[in-house]
Amino acid sequence: MKALKNQSHLCVRILEHSISLHYFLIVCAVLAFFSVLGGCGKKETPHEENASKKYRIAFASFGPDDAADNAIKGYLDGLASEGFVEGENLEVLRKHAFGEISHLPQLMKALDDQDLDLIVPMSTPGLAAAFASVKMTPMVFVYTYDPLGAGAGKSLDDHIPNATGVASFPPIADTMDVILRTFPETRKIGTIYNASESNSVKAVSLARKILQAKNIGLEEMTVSSPADVITATKAVLSKNVDAVWITGDNTVLQSLEGVIAPCNASGIPLIINDPEFVDRGALIGVGIGWHQSGFEAGKIAARVLRGESPAKIPILEIAKKRLAINHKLAERMKINLPADLEKN
Repeated sequence: MKALKNQSHLCVRILEHSISLHYFLIVCAVLAFFSVLGGCGKKETPHEENASKKYRIAFASFGPDDAADNAIKGYLDGLASEGFVEGENLEVLRKHAFGEISHLPQLMKALDDQDLDLIVPMSTPGLAAAFASVKMTPMVFVYTYDPLGAGAGKSLDDHIPNATGVASFPPIADTMDVILRTFPETRKIGTIYNASESNSVKAVSLARKILQAKNIGLEEMTVSSPADVITATKAVLSKNVDAVWITGDNTVLQSLEGVIAPCNASGIPLIINDPEFVDRGALIGVGIGWHQSGFEAGKIAARVLRGESPAKIPILEIAKKRLAINHKLAERMKINLPADLEKN
């Protein structure tokens, strides 16, 4: 009888232990389930997401250029906002074609052979060269007026599959308005550009149409290299122009001093579409905030670095207007600027 009692007591203890173990296992399973749910809900920060790989990108520009540098800074800021930080998980190459259009195809082909994660073509002629030469590397471009004119495709949505980016066309109508408000007696404006740059051809064509409607002449002189700029400027000035306007022509910008010096020596005001260059001797810059364009392009580039196809990303049009005035030059030239000019 005693043995039977002991056996019963042992069975109860075993049963109690089994029940406790059963509940213990249930609790562990529940905790594990909620732990998994918590892990699924946790979103990694951009830095954590991209920290495991070193990405390599290259900026390919026309030549040394303050405005292009501003666009590059914006681009890198846009990438950094998405977790791609130069010096941490991002290696950045900066290359240019020394201001020569003929060097661009070779530059783009060389970069395509370097097993980069991304190429950033800059300038409209640079973009045209990239479309022809880059076959293996995705591209997100910036600092370009006219990507469709460079061969990007049929539309902003229907473009070549390995490239997308940001287009930023300057405010040509606003530029002409600023010139005519500042110099209401203007009858003739001079300009210099490279006819091989589709961006400049488009800008000059639009300006010509605007000025023709106002019975104002546009004296045009074309160049093929930076070495031609000073001679072309003197030729334009000999036409008795009231002002000189330079759009964002890459060839001319590489030798902008060849425009600035003759204009200032002749007392003829120079108006440009790149505000970054105003302090070098232009009177007024009516153009684009390139940092903002670069920032938005950088955010697109982050999507491509994460694996999204450029073919599925529409080209954006971003042109935040920016105006800059060289007040010291205006005072020296005794030019009375409209009081409300900087408010527009």
